Amino acid sequence: MIATPKPLLLLVLVALTGCGKWADQQFCGDPRCEWTDREWSLLVSLANPEPPEADQSNIYWDLPAARQLGQKFYFDTGFSGPATQTDAINRPSPPARQPPLTADGGATSGSSIKISCATCHDPTRGGHDTTSVPGNVSVGAGWTDVNALTTINSAYRKLVFWNGRIDSLWALNVIVSESNTTMNGNRLAVAHRIFDVYKTEYEAIFGPIDPTIGTDLLRFPANAKPLPPTKTDNGEKGVWENMADADRQTVNTILGNWGKAIAAYEYELVSVNSLFDQFVAAGKSSTLIPGAAKRGARLFVGKAGCIDCHNGPQLTDEDFHNVGVTQIGLAVPTTSLCTEKLENVNEVCDCVDGPRCPPWGALEGLWRLQSDARYKTWLRNGPFGDPSKMDTSRDAYRQRALTPDLKGAWRTPSLRNVALTAPYMHDGSLATLEDVVWHYNTGGRGESGERVGDPAAEIKPLGLTDQEAADLVAFLETLTGDPVRASWAQAPK
Repeated sequence: MIATPKPLLLLVLVALTGCGKWADQQFCGDPRCEWTDREWSLLVSLANPEPPEADQSNIYWDLPAARQLGQKFYFDTGFSGPATQTDAINRPSPPARQPPLTADGGATSGSSIKISCATCHDPTRGGHDTTSVPGNVSVGAGWTDVNALTTINSAYRKLVFWNGRIDSLWALNVIVSESNTTMNGNRLAVAHRIFDVYKTEYEAIFGPIDPTIGTDLLRFPANAKPLPPTKTDNGEKGVWENMADADRQTVNTILGNWGKAIAAYEYELVSVNSLFDQFVAAGKSSTLIPGAAKRGARLFVGKAGCIDCHNGPQLTDEDFHNVGVTQIGLAVPTTSLCTEKLENVNEVCDCVDGPRCPPWGALEGLWRLQSDARYKTWLRNGPFGDPSKMDTSRDAYRQRALTPDLKGAWRTPSLRNVALTAPYMHDGSLATLEDVVWHYNTGGRGESGERVGDPAAEIKPLGLTDQEAADLVAFLETLTGDPVRASWAQAPK
């Protein structure tokens, strides 16, 4: 009898006995192969999230009436203002949203752009922006510098915005309402609309708007906001600055409550129970996801290293990393633009001395969270939050040192529903999930555009084969959860 060579004998034995744990670790890609204890425990840690934690700075977060009113606010286009036709660093932008158009196809100014939160965050379409053109970044009254993050599952976030510059969902709504690139509304107009359209519902939740006002807000100006500071031609105080302190406090309270009602509604924009969640709940032998997705899951927690940053049931570490994404695309600012002495630009963009440098990502965002006087009013521990009930999990962000590794770092987004939220990355520069996997597989070496800061040491080529890259995408496609309930996903009747 001819002796079988030992390596061949080993392969024969593996084929006869099936894929054991050792073989599974070494070379088995067959979905019948067993999961190692480590792999399975990591997968379990990614699945089946609990409901989002209470927002202790928003006492209305779970009040049904506040959620219902917030839903109305979310879909109401009456809170938006006119187009600014500028981008995030105050440069003239391509035409933004502004009906009606002029005869030559340009945008007019003066009238409302008629958009709502739902315009760029449609709950029936993944909660992200599907209406901006060309779509790499979001377009409202002007052009923003980032791709809008989804509002679905946003109640889970510790900090918000791509750069982490504010620490509550309700404050995000406040800031977006007056941003010159998004809704470009103003707090006086918000107060008037609430008084005129929603007064009864508002006061049933938040109490009397102001007993000294009487039956209307006629003594309040129609439009005003503190930023940018309004001045008359002769240098005298502007409209907002001329208002009495008590009246400004009344208006700020209305605006804060407007943001809190929308945030309460956004607690209903939760999507879980994905195919992946169901697969994990069913156990190791489940066949609820295909073999390619199982192989992709193994790569996610193993060779590809995705779990290093996309961990926990929301598949995010709630942190900020420089993953080598360049500043590229229409209206995306670069540091070189923020070094030129362009008119009005250096007021919001200084990448020489800083810290106001949008391309710096989290280095600027966390500075704003910690030190920007313009944001202090709306922090969770500010006058409209509740310092006595602070969530201490956010303290680390307020105390974090602003170190060079934060330059060019952006938040780790949740991967839940990721197949619904293209394009990807903060600048929307990657169109598909295949592009995202390619980016990481090449260590970010393939893109053109300006690189800001130094990529994290972990960003290096992964050595994935084409089949492995496809398997990883197959896994990501199993992370789509149940749709938001129809009664909450659309404008109330």
